[in-house]
Amino acid sequence: MPPMLEVRDLKKHYPARNGIFRKGAGTAKALDGVSLSIEKGETFAVVGESGCGKTTFGKTVLRLIEPTAGSIRFDGTDITSLGPEQLRQLKTDMQIVFQDPYGSLDPKWTIQRTLEEPLRTHLKLSAQDIKAKVGEMLEVVGLNSHHALRYPHELSGGQRQRIGIARALILQPKFVVLDEPVSALDVSIQAQILNLMQDLQSRLSLTYLFVSHDLSVVRFISDRVGVMYLGRMVEMGPTEELFERPLHPYTQALISAIPEPDPDKRRERIVLSGDVPSPRNPPSGCAFHTRCPLVKPECRNIQPEWRMVDGNRYIACHLYEKNNNSN
Repeated sequence: MPPMLEVRDLKKHYPARNGIFRKGAGTAKALDGVSLSIEKGETFAVVGESGCGKTTFGKTVLRLIEPTAGSIRFDGTDITSLGPEQLRQLKTDMQIVFQDPYGSLDPKWTIQRTLEEPLRTHLKLSAQDIKAKVGEMLEVVGLNSHHALRYPHELSGGQRQRIGIARALILQPKFVVLDEPVSALDVSIQAQILNLMQDLQSRLSLTYLFVSHDLSVVRFISDRVGVMYLGRMVEMGPTEELFERPLHPYTQALISAIPEPDPDKRRERIVLSGDVPSPRNPPSGCAFHTRCPLVKPECRNIQPEWRMVDGNRYIACHLYEKNNNSN
C-alpha cells in the first residue's frame, strides 16, 4: 500500500522585500528541501521553534500554499500540479484544524451554518440530510444539537476547537493536518481535545500530521516525529526512541527543556546561544552551526546529508557521517 502522504524535496520560497518601495531583497526560504512519508493511520508530528517552517509545511502539503518546487503524493496520486477543480474534489479527503479556535470561525455565522458550508460546497445533499449530518457530527465531537444555533462568541475555547474539528471531519476525510490545535487552550482542556482526537482517529481511520512546538503534547499523541530547523528536517524517528535518545544537537536541546517532575530523570539543560537565523540569509553549511555546541569545521561550509542511522532513524548532521559512526 502506498503511504498516505509522500513528500520529496519540497520547497517554498518567498520573495523578500525591503524599504518603503518594497524593493527586492532576495528570497526567504520557508521550506528548503523537505522529504518524508506518512503511513496510513499514523500520527506524524513536526516540531521546532517558531519560524522553522512547520506551519508552512502543513499548509503546503494541502496546497493551501503553493510549493515552489518538489513533489507531493497523496494516497498514491501526485497532487503537485492539480488544477483548481481537481484540487477542490480532493479537499474532501484532506482537511485542516487551525490553531486559533476563534479566529478560524466566522463570528457572523451560527455553528449550524459553519458546519453546513463544506457539505453544501462539496456534496449534493438535501436540507434534511445536511441538518442530520450536522447534528451527528456535533455528537461525535462531544457537543449537543443545541450548540448548532449558537455563535462562536457564545462558546468556550474548548467548544470552539471541537467545532473546528467537526468542520474538518464532516466530509469524512482520510488525512487531517492539526496545526497547533491545543496551544491556545487551558491545560485541562488540552487533555480533553487530545483524547478526542485520538478517539476519532481510531473510530474513523484517520491519518494525522500534527504540527506543534509543545514536545510534551507531541510525545503523548504521535507515532513518529520530525524535527525542523530553518526550513529543513534535521532528525526523524519513532517518538519514544527520539525522546529517549535524541541524536541531533538541536533535538537534544529541545528535549532538555521539557519539564520533568522526577528529579532522577531530569536531563541537563542545554541552552542554545543566539537566535534562529533569518530564512532570507541562512548560514552556509549546516544551518544550525551558528548555535550548535558541538560544531565542527565542516559544519560551517558543507551541508550535511539526510541519512538513515540505526535502521529507523534519520538525521542530517556531520557528527553521524560514516567516518564518525562511533558518535
